[in-house]
Amino acid sequence: MGTLGPELLFVTAIMAAVGALSASRHGRRDIVATWRRGQAAFAADRFDEAEHCFLVTLGLAEQRFGPDHWRTALHVNALAQALVGQRRLDEAAPLVDRALGIVERWAPMPHAEAASVVLGAATFESARGRHARAMVLVDRARRTTKNEPTMRATLERTVARLEAVAGHEAEAADALARIPFERLEPRDVRSLASFGVARLREGDPERAVRCFTSAHALVERESPGEFPEAFYLGLLGEALARSGRDEDARRALEQAVIDYDAVVGEHHPASAAILVELAEVRLRLGDGAGARVACERVVAMRTTAGLPSEEPYRASASTGDPLGLERDRAHSLLARARRG
Repeated sequence: MGTLGPELLFVTAIMAAVGALSASRHGRRDIVATWRRGQAAFAADRFDEAEHCFLVTLGLAEQRFGPDHWRTALHVNALAQALVGQRRLDEAAPLVDRALGIVERWAPMPHAEAASVVLGAATFESARGRHARAMVLVDRARRTTKNEPTMRATLERTVARLEAVAGHEAEAADALARIPFERLEPRDVRSLASFGVARLREGDPERAVRCFTSAHALVERESPGEFPEAFYLGLLGEALARSGRDEDARRALEQAVIDYDAVVGEHHPASAAILVELAEVRLRLGDGAGARVACERVVAMRTTAGLPSEEPYRASASTGDPLGLERDRAHSLLARARRG
């Protein structure tokens, strides 16, 4: 067989380089696509599916970056968290140690994203019932995020989850309220609302205000003009009223009433509790006439079959009879307003 000429050698070299580049790009697409599938499965609590995805991405990461690169540690940590989600803690332990060891050897951390490995270790310690150790790791992660907004949001969600597991609802509420507004996600709404309602019931309106402020801002951004916007604004108004900020409460409740009327109609009983809350605030501000108007609307309401089924504003009410005790409260406030 003859030897290749210089032109053919050059073409062969170029084709080999193009092939390697194409394979590299294909590998990047594979790792990113599989990583995203794993993250989606993990967020939906499909931990076995996430485990399968992260096993694949870990192998690809080890090939691409090497076994001791900090980016590989992200995939080791992801696999560990999928195992923690399945309560397979003994299997997760060596992976947690490996991921943490890798990022420690890269100190100072080369990228804020590497803090997720430390948060993963905190989650693992929490699952083992070692809350104090978990929070030490959280503080360490906080120092390394460099206040990068995405990682800060991840950190605060982790803190909220760990504090809630430990029964520290007030601290969990604080963590959720610290998530930067631009990094709030639709999945955060229910958590913010749940903690906000819990803080109201526990007589902690200031934390409730922070939770409902974030929840309302998020739904206003994601679904403006729809029922959730009115609902969370009403809750915010109640929390403001409970914290003694009556002027702010009045503005929030008046706007909530307008929003309810626009979405479900002026006679829908779901707005009764907001109107009663507004009447109480107006009375405290010396607006007896405004209080009477709000109360008279409630007194005239009827629970009518066929009205749109919406979640009642007050947590103690039911969709079957959202008026609950609101008519009685309205009658009482009406009598006070007339005497005044």
